[in-house]
Amino acid sequence: MPSKKKGEKYECEECGMVVVVEDACDCDECDIVCCETPMKKVARAPAKKAAAKKKPAKKKAKKK
Repeated sequence: MPSKKKGEKYECEECGMVVVVEDACDCDECDIVCCETPMKKVARAPAKKAAAKKKPAKKKAKKK
């Protein structure tokens, strides 16, 4: 099982930089380091609900 999986996010607690893993890492153990400290894995945010579809607004008839 890869140590770092594709799509995981890591954040530096010192400067706030965020890294997203594009290619899985097959190391037994590895760290992503920034500001001389290992970056912490960011918990996944809950999935956003799809915005409700709004009906198009009715066009108002112009008065003459």
